[in-house]
Amino acid sequence: MSHQLQPERVEIRDVWTWAVQAQALYRRRPVLFTALSLVFFYLSYLLVMTSYVTFFAGLVLCQVMLAVVIELARTVDESKPVSLSRCYTALQNSIVATLLLACFYVLMWVVAAKIASMFFLESLLGESLEVAPISFLQWLYPGTVGFFVVYIGLMVTTMWFLMPITVFNRLSFVESLKLAKQGERINFAVVVVASYVPFFIFFALFIVSELALVVAIAGLPWFGIYLFVSYRHVYMGRKENAPEVVRVVVAENQTA
Repeated sequence: MSHQLQPERVEIRDVWTWAVQAQALYRRRPVLFTALSLVFFYLSYLLVMTSYVTFFAGLVLCQVMLAVVIELARTVDESKPVSLSRCYTALQNSIVATLLLACFYVLMWVVAAKIASMFFLESLLGESLEVAPISFLQWLYPGTVGFFVVYIGLMVTTMWFLMPITVFNRLSFVESLKLAKQGERINFAVVVVASYVPFFIFFALFIVSELALVVAIAGLPWFGIYLFVSYRHVYMGRKENAPEVVRVVVAENQTA
């Protein structure tokens, strides 16, 4: 295991600081992160038009977008210019975790569908009984609020620090997983609060309003920044954002 990444213990009150710092980083480059939201929505819409690989491809897409946002969050935090090469490196580092986690989430989805089939009684469904139980989970397809809620719900209940660790470090999946679980273990209560509070906010909004789709589209970049900020605090020992460096070009006055 890497000796340079030793997680430290933080406090529950730091969760609010993470949210504030994430929002501050978002406001530094609102056009960039809003554009990513729109790209995510457009690609998700295209995936809806595909057939049986939609759910798996949607999970991969979400994690790819998260990896890019996490890398961009560090870029913005350190006041560096946006670099496609760094984003590509982040995707290279996280590709194994992305594919393995996508398979894991698909498995969980199938299990959930099977469990759900036990509760669809003929007396409740009536004529709808002819529809396969798994069809009732079609709202999980990408580009919908339900998909976003379920994906985030699964992710926050499994591995919180794994994606940032894989994005920034060239480690094996097993080593990355051990580091992620170590950080979650020593900060169990903090991770529970940090993960489930935004999850239930999105879920509650999904239940009561169709506006949840707008929040979900805008929320993915913020969530990636939020993951970066929590990783930075626990594994890099820095809770606050770095001061923003503003590059100013000063023109010298030419004397006649």
